[in-house]
Amino acid sequence: MSTNLFINYDGMVEVPQYSFNMDGLLFIVVFSGVALCETMVFENKVEDFANTPKVEDNIQHLNICDICECKEKEINCTSRHLTHHFENSFWPSIPLELVTFENNSIVHLKQFPNVTISKLIFRHNRISKIDDNAFRKIQNLSQLDLSHNQLTSSILLPTVFTGKRKYAPHEWEALPQLQVLNLGDNNLHTLHQDLFEHIPNVEVLILNGNPLEVIDDSIMKALNNLYHLQELHLVDCNLETLPEYVFDFHKTSLKKLHLNENRFTKIPTALKYATVLEFLNLDENPIQNLDENNAFPNLPELKRLSLCSLPYLTNVGRYVFSELPVMEELYLCDCPRLINIDEDSLVMHNINGAFWPPLKILDLSNNALKYLSANLLGGMWHKLEKLILLNNDWSCDCQNQYLITQLLPMRGKTLMQDDVDKLFCTAPPEHAGKNLTSLSHRILRCLDRYGARPERDAAILVGILIGLLLALPITLTLFFLWRRGFFFFGRQNPASFSRAFYNRTSTNDS
Repeated sequence: MSTNLFINYDGMVEVPQYSFNMDGLLFIVVFSGVALCETMVFENKVEDFANTPKVEDNIQHLNICDICECKEKEINCTSRHLTHHFENSFWPSIPLELVTFENNSIVHLKQFPNVTISKLIFRHNRISKIDDNAFRKIQNLSQLDLSHNQLTSSILLPTVFTGKRKYAPHEWEALPQLQVLNLGDNNLHTLHQDLFEHIPNVEVLILNGNPLEVIDDSIMKALNNLYHLQELHLVDCNLETLPEYVFDFHKTSLKKLHLNENRFTKIPTALKYATVLEFLNLDENPIQNLDENNAFPNLPELKRLSLCSLPYLTNVGRYVFSELPVMEELYLCDCPRLINIDEDSLVMHNINGAFWPPLKILDLSNNALKYLSANLLGGMWHKLEKLILLNNDWSCDCQNQYLITQLLPMRGKTLMQDDVDKLFCTAPPEHAGKNLTSLSHRILRCLDRYGARPERDAAILVGILIGLLLALPITLTLFFLWRRGFFFFGRQNPASFSRAFYNRTSTNDS
């Protein structure tokens, strides 16, 4: 095929003249057909795409399992870009154990349909509004997670948790099955005093990450509506103190308390009312010193205590843990300034003698400790099941004789497994860098209390001995010469000089 194109002087394009052959004609026909087909297919796709509604627009025509992942008793709607949950007709009729709407864009939480769900999760959304009676139609709801949203005290009202209507027009039944409620990481500065009046059977309440700053009267009244509260999480709530009687209402129920990542510098005195407390976490608080004036109150049921990651703690003094008679696990780790634990920190003295708690796990890792006293557990070392001593500044001298030559050789492998070979000396210089187990047969010397360096005494003593050996004959020689009169001290005369060389004649001489 050949083409001739002409342009006249007026700037107009003249009609081109073509000359065709059979091959060129066949090519044009085939190419045109393919192009026409592709155009039709593309236009059909565009029309289909234009007529297809978004998931949110077409949700009325879909089943929940068309959008979310459904298993036998679980529905997972995580990260589905949802802005609301589903109507009643889209839910399966079977009882569900877990339904999660985590990580979506839900802002307004409306009333749920009549479904049976044991655990419902809405964390990591943008919920800033919840309708009244939002959960009253849900059967068997025992765990509700509303954490990591945008809830405020003015939004979270008691009517959110109301159950079915009673006979009276303004009375509502409770949600009797709800036992775990997570309100963490919202924007709650306080709580409505009647917030929990419709959910009195909650046993676990999580308020972590809310800017509470203080436990005010409104919060205390709200907590007092939780008659069966067993576990309370107040992590990272910017708390510095606790009201004296905050746990008085729950002194026969509260068993677990999380107060880590706050601003406590002293052990809260309010703990003395938590008489059945079994677990206490005070990690990551700016506590500087634990002593008799800043010790734990009597907690007769406390079995597990965590005091890790206290950045300013330097000392654990006498009787700090004396009022914890049944403590089985003590985690005192990751405190970079902790250099001393008094040997009487655990002992309790009374008229019947001295008693130590029945510790099974003792974690003292990642501190700045130099010594572990043999009297720390008294005669209870045999009850210990796990001991963690890694990453401390152990001094291999006579004050650690029990640790190095008795405890580690006899029970090190049982208590620490292979970690027993990862304990190293930092002092004195002659043992620095050595493994503690390598000194198990040594009698360790005592370091000088005033900072002297006994390791240098040998050289000094050798020098003194050599000096004495050289000085003695020289002194005797000088003394002999002086007696012979070779040295003159004081007033002298010619006769004295001559007598120095005078020898008496023997009596036998004539």
